[in-house]
Amino acid sequence: MEKRQTRILLVDDEANVRTVFSDILKKESYLVKEVKNGPEAIKAIDEETFDLALVDLRMPNMDGIEVLENIKKRKPEIPVIVYTGYGSITSAVEAMRKGAFDYLNKPFSPQQLKSNIKKALEGAGGEKSAVSPLPSGS
Repeated sequence: MEKRQTRILLVDDEANVRTVFSDILKKESYLVKEVKNGPEAIKAIDEETFDLALVDLRMPNMDGIEVLENIKKRKPEIPVIVYTGYGSITSAVEAMRKGAFDYLNKPFSPQQLKSNIKKALEGAGGEKSAVSPLPSGS
């Protein structure tokens, strides 16, 4: 019996970030849909089925918190991982309060990204992860 591929929605306004993350995820056999802003993410959520969403915090017009809120209103079962290069305790707490499964501070390793995605997929509907610390020098 063939297992359905896991579908991930990747939301980031920077094309180079989408490309790097998408390449990492495709090597793990995930199907990735890339969108460049919040309105495109909401349209995709309404029209397609996803197992997880990766959402950049800082985007023009509609930030990652607004995207997170919209995803959770429409499809609360989808785990959302919010990530940012401009992390703060305030934004981390807000993201988790609004339903994010996890919050990652850039830079993070491909291994950390894959590990957090795996935890989110395994724990969808379960306990939320703790906020991920900044990576150590390794």
